[in-house]
Amino acid sequence: MRYGLRCPDATVQVLASHTFLEDLAMVLCVAAITTIIFQKIRQPVVVGYLIAGLIVGPNLPIPLLADSDRIRTLSELGVILLMFALGLEFSVRKLIRLGPTSGFITALQVSFMIWLGYVCGRALGWTPLESIFTGALLSISSTTIVAKAYEETPVSERVRELVFGVLLAEDLTAVVELAILTTLASGASVSASLMTVTIARLILFLVAFVGIGFMVVPPFVRLVVRMGRPETTLVAVVGICFAFAVLAEHAGYSVALGAFLAGSLVAESGQAAQIEHLVAPLRDIFGAVFFVSVGMMIDPALVEQHWPALIVLTAAVIGGKIFGVTFASVLSGVGAKTSIEAGMSLAQIGEFSFIIAGAGLKTGATRDFLYTLAVALSAITTFLTPYMIRSSIPVAEFVSERLPPPLKVLEALYDSWFERIRNAGQPARDANSIGRPIAAIVSSAVLIGAILIVNELDPLDVTSMVASLEHLSYFTAGLYVDLFALLLCAAPAAAMYFASRRLATALASRAFAELPPRGASAVKALIELLQITILLVAAVPLLAIVQPFMEPVEGIGIIVITIALMIVVVTRSARQMQGQIRNAARLIATALRGTRAGAEGESYEVPGIGMITPVSLRAYSDSVGRSLAELDLHTNSGAVVVAIGRGDAEVVVPTGEEILRSGDILELVGSSAAVAAARRLLDTPRRGSA
Repeated sequence: MRYGLRCPDATVQVLASHTFLEDLAMVLCVAAITTIIFQKIRQPVVVGYLIAGLIVGPNLPIPLLADSDRIRTLSELGVILLMFALGLEFSVRKLIRLGPTSGFITALQVSFMIWLGYVCGRALGWTPLESIFTGALLSISSTTIVAKAYEETPVSERVRELVFGVLLAEDLTAVVELAILTTLASGASVSASLMTVTIARLILFLVAFVGIGFMVVPPFVRLVVRMGRPETTLVAVVGICFAFAVLAEHAGYSVALGAFLAGSLVAESGQAAQIEHLVAPLRDIFGAVFFVSVGMMIDPALVEQHWPALIVLTAAVIGGKIFGVTFASVLSGVGAKTSIEAGMSLAQIGEFSFIIAGAGLKTGATRDFLYTLAVALSAITTFLTPYMIRSSIPVAEFVSERLPPPLKVLEALYDSWFERIRNAGQPARDANSIGRPIAAIVSSAVLIGAILIVNELDPLDVTSMVASLEHLSYFTAGLYVDLFALLLCAAPAAAMYFASRRLATALASRAFAELPPRGASAVKALIELLQITILLVAAVPLLAIVQPFMEPVEGIGIIVITIALMIVVVTRSARQMQGQIRNAARLIATALRGTRAGAEGESYEVPGIGMITPVSLRAYSDSVGRSLAELDLHTNSGAVVVAIGRGDAEVVVPTGEEILRSGDILELVGSSAAVAAARRLLDTPRRGSA
């Protein structure tokens, strides 16, 4: 009797296991064939995985069908292992160092993408709530997709660090977005207290997670590695990876975030290279399953049904991400070439977008077509990502080569100024000069947002009251009410402007060892650029929040005016700096004759310009006999030659046609990384020289 009862269960288990093995075998075999083909034709293997997913998926009439639910479950293992392997490259210390720049870029470009997605949704005729969800799902790029694409198409370490710093900040932003969107979908109002609690919970989770893990994980990993048993090490670190993923999931966050933090903590042990070698085979197998699972979700019929919306959203993701990330990165002092490469690397959406679209579908806030579009959009942008990354370097070089010389000089100086601002400490006496303006900017932005939202909602029906009392048409009364609201915004807007000026001045003082007179071109240019950057960081998130209460054309007008203002400020600053450098030739000559900075001297500061690094051109250098335009130092390194010292006293303000000679002392400006790259380039020996 006992055998009879157990036998059916055993049969079911055998059948289930057999079906599971068939699914896994089918997925891996088809993926192997497609990736071999794609490697033969020199195309990204990620694209091969997506096509394999189409083949074994339920949406094509091909007699190869894998169970979507099982493959989706296995794909989560791929996400976890990919994120863990990525975390091994980013120790906690490196993440802290990248935090300010990544946070700045994320705040600006995520806000821009939310605004752009909302405008696109409204233009397509969707409801305001559906448009808000659209903006949110367009705002988050895919860490998993970029990590896999970077394995096939290596990029510079600087670009890699910047991109993954932004991706981590986006993932944390997605947590806050989900909390707000879920509240909106339930019909409740989003309050400042809700946002504060959500952000506080996230910060508390990260501090506890990283703090406790920092004390436990690195010593434990070092102990295991000292045993000298690779299989023990592999089991231990993978166990840590999945344990942290489970803890993050139970805390209400993504398993990807937990796995990434686990990898970062394991990296603190100093054994990251050895562990990465052990984990790589598991990561590659289950990573392949993840991309196949994405391909399985592509439904050509639904894509055909919603193709106009899909084209609009694809253009919004690619164009918006490239513009938003590039623009924000340039403002953060990263450099145009690196910024363009980062922007083109992040032009896709991924797993978090599925979660956001799924939350909207589950709560009834969106119709089912939005989830379908999110899946199709992710598949298309995943398909394009490897090609975008491959083309990012030539595109960045093309743009960098064609920048006007004044803009090249301004960019190099701005990068060096911003680097000094980031690296400068904050004395206690400067706390008020930074903290008070920030508080004034935030409070002013909140007040402006509140006035605009109340004006658009008009809960007391003030427009009708004005129309009745003044015997005006409803439209005319509405114009008067809008004008009054704008007048109310004038005071907080002025407060924001002056507070941003004070904050920009305080930050600019850190870029110079001795702050030049306020009227100096360098100080004026830096303060203006910093001020408009600060205002953008306040205004773009404000616009993203207020846009649902405004007409789309009003938001578009604000963006156009802002871009035009930025162009005017940058153009004027570039011209001023060009004149300042010509006037500084005498100061550079004096410095070259002095003992502080010679042919092999250290960097020195020129009043009104900033730090300059002299580099002597050796006779064996490949740069001798070439013009500056031919050498194109700015494109190849990010640094710019602002003057050339020749002989004992002659200082040349160079043009693109200037021919370099042996013994020239090139005066370079730019960030420390850019100057170091320029040094290596200028020291490259000519072919055939000893």
